[in-house]
Amino acid sequence: MALCCLTLLLGLFVPFHPIYAQISSTNELAQVQNERTILLKLDTKINEMEVQNHGTPLQRPETANKTTDVNVTSYKDKGHILTRDHQHHFKNVIKVYRILILIGWGILLPIGVIIARYFRNFPLLCDAWFKYHIACQTLGYIMGTIGWSMGLWLGMSSKYLISKTQSTLSIIAFTLINVQMLATLMRLNKEAGYCKCWNICHHLVGYSIIGIVIANIHAGFHAETLKRVYDGILGVLTVLVVTLEIHRCKFKIMHYAVNIYRELWNREGS
Repeated sequence: MALCCLTLLLGLFVPFHPIYAQISSTNELAQVQNERTILLKLDTKINEMEVQNHGTPLQRPETANKTTDVNVTSYKDKGHILTRDHQHHFKNVIKVYRILILIGWGILLPIGVIIARYFRNFPLLCDAWFKYHIACQTLGYIMGTIGWSMGLWLGMSSKYLISKTQSTLSIIAFTLINVQMLATLMRLNKEAGYCKCWNICHHLVGYSIIGIVIANIHAGFHAETLKRVYDGILGVLTVLVVTLEIHRCKFKIMHYAVNIYRELWNREGS
């Protein structure tokens, strides 16, 4: 009787054992595929967050081997998929755009203003100050305009790279810089009656441009290393301006004191 029961149990268990094993292996395979799908979606989300925050898509090394195509990453914007080569080219364009804006508008334009203010008459006299001033302003205008055009292209390529604040500030800066350049080309003669008013407007617009450009660079640049380098250069220029301004004020005070003393001496002598 016991032998019959054992035979019956073996007959029921053995035919279904392969089925149980197949079901178990199928469940394990489905679980692995599900984990890969989750990791791929997570990697896609990470790339989108990197592009939104820094403009540099990133693929995690732990999920790089689990993608279906090693030559295609998950960076998507406006229906486009960028390959690794395109991503590298895209990041290079961003770097060139930032460097052109930083050097052209952020450094050369302030240097041109410093030359015009402190090297014309006093405290430091330079006969070729106007040529240096125009050279710095023109070169800065050209480099900044090229960078601004690249920024327009980047803004149309991805809505995450250029913020609304940066876009507004750059448009205002570009408009004022063009007005300033046109005003320089149509510069009035010293004998004209509106020369003094033109100089005041020219100075006010120039100082406004410098402030807007600095705000634009700090609002739009997410590269911390580049911002620190620019802050260092800006600090050096600020120290130079403060030193020259103090020297200029002293020179003016001494100049006025000498003139007053000379007038008093002439009156007493007469």
